[in-house]
Amino acid sequence: MLRDAQRAMADALHHGPDALPDGLFAGDARRTLLAMAAHANTISHGRLVALEDSFPATRRALGEAAFNQLTRAYIEAGMGLDGQLNDIGDGFPAWLETESQGAALVAIARFDHAFIAAHHARDAAVLTLGDLPDDTDALMAMMLARHSAASTHAASDDLLDAIEQPDWAGSAAVLITRPGIAVRLFALGAAAYDAWNALDAPVTFAALCANLGANHDDGAIIPAIIDLVRAGAIAR
Repeated sequence: MLRDAQRAMADALHHGPDALPDGLFAGDARRTLLAMAAHANTISHGRLVALEDSFPATRRALGEAAFNQLTRAYIEAGMGLDGQLNDIGDGFPAWLETESQGAALVAIARFDHAFIAAHHARDAAVLTLGDLPDDTDALMAMMLARHSAASTHAASDDLLDAIEQPDWAGSAAVLITRPGIAVRLFALGAAAYDAWNALDAPVTFAALCANLGANHDDGAIIPAIIDLVRAGAIAR
């Protein structure tokens, strides 16, 4: 019965009070409308708060007023209403792009969404320095792949300001990882960023070194891979 009542309320909020079944509310039509308005305001407030919590860097980049205006427009457009509250922002970066909000803002929103996604990514063991074999042949044959919680984002000045990391200026990318319970951020240099991009599919350690050798000095290759391992970006 509770599920039927919740479904009826959802239909009424979407299609209007005429969609309410008879007897769901006690009282006259005026009292019913007041109850629906209070319920709608509560739901709307919860959705806006969920978006604020999910996109802190985007909110910081836009400012309170502009962010609130955009998130209200997103909700009023019917976006993010079909899933759970935790998933309400799944379509927000793409929606910002369709609304011509600019590449810099879309990139920040994608960063925020990836940060949340890292929290909810499936658990997977990370490769540690202790897992690397001492034998050179065994090391070169070892398969490397991205960790399921990790992602990288080009380190533009706009993004670094939005995530309050201006000291990372000059970095190639920002890496999001979750090697344990907490989500962590790292600045990546050009070689480490290229190493990450080369891991779009699992490759051997030797193949990754060869790929990096096309654009980087030999002395930069192993440290770049080690940077990814230390950050928890590689799966075991």
